[in-house]
Amino acid sequence: MSTEPGSRLAEELRLLVEAVAERGGPWLDRVASAEVSGSCAWCPLCAAVALVKGEPNTLAGRGLDAAADVVALLRAVLADRWEPGVSHMPGFTPEERPSPKVQHIPVRREYR
Repeated sequence: MSTEPGSRLAEELRLLVEAVAERGGPWLDRVASAEVSGSCAWCPLCAAVALVKGEPNTLAGRGLDAAADVVALLRAVLADRWEPGVSHMPGFTPEERPSPKVQHIPVRREYR
């Protein structure tokens, strides 16, 4: 096991995702292979009822796709995580600010 900061968290998340994939795989296969009934396919209430019944639902499938995208994003961020004390991710170089387009000239007024 590595002593690098964050390696334990990354390993635990990897194991969690594997466990969810193992246990959720058969259910997802049933959802994907089942025929769609003539019931409502877009209402969140009907989607929740369909999930409880174990019936496939388009809205639930889209929700699962969005959840998979979030997990993929989290995995990508953890793969290229920030270094402590650095304000940007490793390998990112912010653009330098361009020089101003005006030149400030001090103006002094002489009062008579």
